[in-house]
Order: sequence, then C-alpha cells, then structure tokens
Amino acid sequence: MIKYDLKCGMSHSFEGWFSSSADYEEQVQAGLLACPICGDLSIERAIVAPAVKRSSLKKDLKKTNIPNLNELELKTKIRTLTKEIEKNTIDVGENFAEEATMIYNGKKKSKPIRGTATKKEENKLKNEGVPYIKIPLIKDN
Repeated sequence: MIKYDLKCGMSHSFEGWFSSSADYEEQVQAGLLACPICGDLSIERAIVAPAVKRSSLKKDLKKTNIPNLNELELKTKIRTLTKEIEKNTIDVGENFAEEATMIYNGKKKSKPIRGTATKKEENKLKNEGVPYIKIPLIKDN
C-alpha cells in the first residue's frame, strides 16, 4: 500500500491509501477521488518534505515491534475516519449503486451516502462515470 498526502482545489489536505501509483492515477482520472471535507473532485498529490532518517534510528527500529505499532495507529485512524463518515453520511446499505446513480443523474437530491456494492455494480458505476470512493471501515468491537 502507498500513502499519499492529497489536496483538493480548495486546498483541503487529507490522506489516501492506494495499492499502487497506477491505482491512484486511475482513480483520479476516473473522478473517483473526492475531498472528504468539501466533496471537490479536483484532487492532486500534495508536496511533502522527504523523510530523513538517522542510522541510529534504524538500529532502534529493529529492536521494537514497529509493524504492530503501525497497524494499531492505522486502525485508530481508520476508526476515527469511520466515525466521521457515519456521522456525516446516510447509510443506504446494499442500495448504494442505485442511490449513487440516481443522485449523479439528478433524479434524487444530492446527499452524502455510504453503503455497499458488488464488484459488478462497482464496474457499472465506473463505466457510467459515477464518482465514488472505497474506504475500509473499522467498527469498534
């Protein structure tokens, strides 16, 4: 997975996780990426300073269990994102593809929605140009 710092046309900053740089490019060109703050579809990678690591830090990293810390931090961030998404969207469940298409075509009032779609429904949304983004959600146990 690759993490990119992204920004929209309104200069809102946020992170995005992609399986590859090609996956990021495909999603941007297909209009599948939207700013989680304002919904703007004009998304680009933000300029970030390169990380410079000291050699002594590498030795310290080998002594600790960093993968578990990174996994815990990632899960915490995803849980926080999940709560924000749940607070600011309407759950349409398995009707996501149908609802998204109707909103995109102007047959329903625009509103932030979330839900699930089959791979076939995702392909149909993509072919019809309906913008959406897939986000892994983690619920509290």
